[in-house]
Amino acid sequence: MLDLILKYRRQLINTALFLVAVLLVYVILKWLVPFVIPLIIGILIALLIEPLVRLLSSKARIPRWISSLIALLLVFGGGVALVVVLSAKLVIELADLAKKIPYWSQLVVDRFYGDVTRLIEIYNTNLTDELKTKINENLMVLGESLGKLGVSAAQAALHGISSVPNLVVILLLSVFIGYFVSKDFLHFKRKIGTWMPVDVKQKGKVVYADLAAAIGGYIRGQTILITITAVQVLAGLLILQVPYAFSLSLLAAFLDILPLLGTGTLFVPWAAFSLITGDIRLGIGLLIVYGLIVVVRQVMEPRILANTIGLDPLATIVVMYAGYQAAGFIGLLLAPFILIAFQSLLKVRAFDLILGSNDKNGPPAGGNR
Repeated sequence: MLDLILKYRRQLINTALFLVAVLLVYVILKWLVPFVIPLIIGILIALLIEPLVRLLSSKARIPRWISSLIALLLVFGGGVALVVVLSAKLVIELADLAKKIPYWSQLVVDRFYGDVTRLIEIYNTNLTDELKTKINENLMVLGESLGKLGVSAAQAALHGISSVPNLVVILLLSVFIGYFVSKDFLHFKRKIGTWMPVDVKQKGKVVYADLAAAIGGYIRGQTILITITAVQVLAGLLILQVPYAFSLSLLAAFLDILPLLGTGTLFVPWAAFSLITGDIRLGIGLLIVYGLIVVVRQVMEPRILANTIGLDPLATIVVMYAGYQAAGFIGLLLAPFILIAFQSLLKVRAFDLILGSNDKNGPPAGGNR
């Protein structure tokens, strides 16, 4: 037993470190997220634009503070303006949608109740009055439950409206922080290097390069895939003349981020309901749009994400759920980056610095990259 433990001690230690680190991340996100989220996103922004800043400052001889500003405007300027405009449209559509959800819910309840009542009258003419009364009572209870579900959905939509301005503020603040971090990036780098041992700095360079490539590739890849999905959904819903096409396309893009769920969570129940209620055109149209989304994603995803670190779907959804419980929507978005970070650290055996391992049998840090 002892020999088995010694043989797999590295895997056991890495697993234990991962669990401890996840617990620490949960605690940190739980209590510090309102204060550190803009800083974390700002640092990520600075790291993403660093190659362009370095190119402008070294090749074009542009001062670094101007290079940082140019890079930020080129990479995020148009994106931030687009987010602000789209957020305004999203708020308008969500507000209108929230008002109509209870009406649609009651419409579904009334139709369901009427259809079931007609079926009972057609196929169960021999039922006693007492049994018919009991069935009607149960149907009324079911209808009330569906009505409450509609009210809850409306409240959730209104809550989403209230959170949009907050997300826009966080994004703008993060961009400002990203600029100042990028402007003084070399200064911060020198300061950190003065108190780090040489071996730590060497391994830190490997970890930094691996993390930058993985996180940058993941962000680029997911952004491309989500954008493709949103455009497909928007175009399909506009062709089908579905109201609130913009908000629904953003919802589909958000669901596309979630592993093991995806856009099918929206389209399959919606198409089934449309077919059941007699809207055959809409039901078939939704299934066609969903099929195109699945085919395009299956073809594009391996090519776009080929150079990024692969994320296990089950591990990703567990970490995303923990992030959501700790920090809400922001924690949900940050969870994949946390998982990527730990995978990169394990890949380059960064925890050997903590353990002081002298194991010479394994590959050196970054040797299997």
